[in-house]
Amino acid sequence: MKILFLCTAHNSLSQRLYLALAGTHDVSIEYALSDEVMISAVALAQPDIIICPFLTTLVPKVIYENYLTLIIHPGPPGDAGPSSLDYLLLGDDGSVDDVEELLSQLDSKSCMPGRQFWGVTVLQAIEQFDAGPVWAFEQFPIDIDTPGLTKSGFYRGAVTTTAVAATLQAIRRIKDAAISTAHDFAGSAKQYTTQNDPPNTITVSPHLRADSKYGLFSIAENKPFLGGKVHHRPLLKAVARDFDLSRHTAQQISRRIRCADSQPGVLSSVFGPNLYLYGGCIEEDITPSLYPGVDVGRVHILATRNEAVCIRTADGKGIWITHVRPPKTKAKTALCPKVPATLGLEIAGVLDKQDVMRLESPLPVNWSRPKATTFQEVWVDFITDTNGNTSAYLHFDFYNGAMSTNQCSHLVDALSYIIAHHTPKHPIRTVVLMGGVYFSNGIALNVIEEASDPATESWLNINRIDDVVHLLLHEYPKRDILTVAAVRGNAAAGGVALAAACDYVIAGSNAVLNPAYRAIGLYGSEYHTISYYGRCGVARAKHILRAMKPISPPQAQGFGLVDFIFPSGPELDTCIRYHVEMLTKNSELKRGPWKAKVDISSATLARARAIELSEMSKDFWSARSGRYHSRRFDFVRKVKARQTPLRFATHRRVQNGVTYHDEEELDSFDDVSYYEALPKRLTSDALRAEVRGETGFMVAKWVEEEQMERGHRRESVALEMEQVTANIALPGVERRAETVFSCYYKPVDGPLTPPTSPDC
Repeated sequence: MKILFLCTAHNSLSQRLYLALAGTHDVSIEYALSDEVMISAVALAQPDIIICPFLTTLVPKVIYENYLTLIIHPGPPGDAGPSSLDYLLLGDDGSVDDVEELLSQLDSKSCMPGRQFWGVTVLQAIEQFDAGPVWAFEQFPIDIDTPGLTKSGFYRGAVTTTAVAATLQAIRRIKDAAISTAHDFAGSAKQYTTQNDPPNTITVSPHLRADSKYGLFSIAENKPFLGGKVHHRPLLKAVARDFDLSRHTAQQISRRIRCADSQPGVLSSVFGPNLYLYGGCIEEDITPSLYPGVDVGRVHILATRNEAVCIRTADGKGIWITHVRPPKTKAKTALCPKVPATLGLEIAGVLDKQDVMRLESPLPVNWSRPKATTFQEVWVDFITDTNGNTSAYLHFDFYNGAMSTNQCSHLVDALSYIIAHHTPKHPIRTVVLMGGVYFSNGIALNVIEEASDPATESWLNINRIDDVVHLLLHEYPKRDILTVAAVRGNAAAGGVALAAACDYVIAGSNAVLNPAYRAIGLYGSEYHTISYYGRCGVARAKHILRAMKPISPPQAQGFGLVDFIFPSGPELDTCIRYHVEMLTKNSELKRGPWKAKVDISSATLARARAIELSEMSKDFWSARSGRYHSRRFDFVRKVKARQTPLRFATHRRVQNGVTYHDEEELDSFDDVSYYEALPKRLTSDALRAEVRGETGFMVAKWVEEEQMERGHRRESVALEMEQVTANIALPGVERRAETVFSCYYKPVDGPLTPPTSPDC
């Protein structure tokens, strides 16, 4: 079938669903930038079904009245409202009908236990929001107090997995209903196709009737919803999330922060100025520093660690705030960067570097994981298997998968500790990179965006992540230590290259990989010209990087980026450890097979790094650097896209027999000389505009038609770079841009909460 996605952003859910459907269906994607854009996309795509995986606006009536349109709601049947996940993770168990009474109870000192089950519903779009006929629903167990469970992590994990299963079932049911309806009305299955339809094409009508049982029983176990009574809850406002350290417990505060993470955060003035707060990890047994602590605003800061701050709660425990973001003011339309807490508090003028250093709370010097719940980004488990082989499992759980310069240094220290632990008497056979909720997304764009000199910080960050990969490609092979990447969560850009540098890559079946760098305007480093070329071959590796599309683990395995795949879920870690034991059992196995195809000598590594960094230096400082700096600005500050990339919107790719391309797909995207010539092009455009104003009607009309043609001709990089140049954030100049989720952040006097949580 032809399927069109309408979505606010191509986030983790839409990517997973795209990968699940694209193998057997013709799938195209359109960003819901406006009603007009959505309507034109439907007219061009002529889909059989429209699916809205992540949509924060209403579907125009003219669309759902003429095309069967499915909405994926992150809640069970009967649940409705824009803040379903927020209420769930805040502790709403459905037992209280009145929302004001519910919020009053959640504000009390005792925590409600919360629901034991949650679900996802695939329903048909109608005029009333979240109230259409249900085509499928599925449910799953949940513990809302699982350490580290945030709204975005929950959405990206259990919600996304369940949504994919429910949507696939809904499509099967729609196809069956279409066939059944065709038989009922035509008496023959052959007559439900039109004269121009290919054989076996199914005509899907928006008037198909969904069986009422679909909304009553889950798809896997055919059971009713087990999570309690459901409601239509209103938007959860920011004031309902704020906390009082004098009476709220660590558990209450943790829930309030985690139900708003990673978007929009908890808006609070506990530190003095208004800030959005993130993190919410409970500290059960803070190791006191020699420094007595610092009172800032209404909080007592107990400790700092890895740029996070721990504040005291009413029950004598602590809460780790890992990141902060200043709120958007009326004078600004773009968001401020979300940055590590100590950096943000220093910028806000409420904490100084000396206090940060004095309050540093150390972790075990052997990189072990403490038994008490605490904030820890990196730790190592040494495990000796039944064959007597010792493996080091290196966990690194960085916020949103981003690896700043400091965090890369943290990883270098941990990897160096493992090497130091390796002795002839007690050798380390294997090191396994476990990652965290994300495996890794490469360099930390938010930290770079906030830096006084983003180009220099970019340079420091990329060099430090290269140091991490160099250890894997040089120091570990030199000691005959096998390296394995266990990609349990999503990975992107430098994170994929980090995994690819290992001897073997094991991936969970639900992981989504985005190897490309070009969408953010970067050439890329992390020795990818060795690992990608060695694993995939030069031609295929360049194709993957140029295509800029998400790929599934089976696709990655076909390309050579992944070696083994195991089902995602509770048993994934067990499968990883069992397979690592199988690999280490073979004492003759000292390298991954792909390394037999490449030279990884010191000289070759140095040459590859020099070549990659020479290209990266152009991305940071040359005439083409505008593409990276402007795209980073848009990404970090959630600036609304101008249009859907044609690599996703395939319905716009070919028009009137002409094939159009995104500018990233063109060779000129890498050509520094092209960007050096841009000022002349801009001058020419200015003269053209003057001609249009001073010449006669015919000339003006001709110029206008030319400009319109250029606007639609996507391979016209000049037009795109015009926009890029105009939008580069210059010192002292405030760039005005519409935020992609306008409902997420409002001026301080009226903050709102987003309907669902995107990835960021």
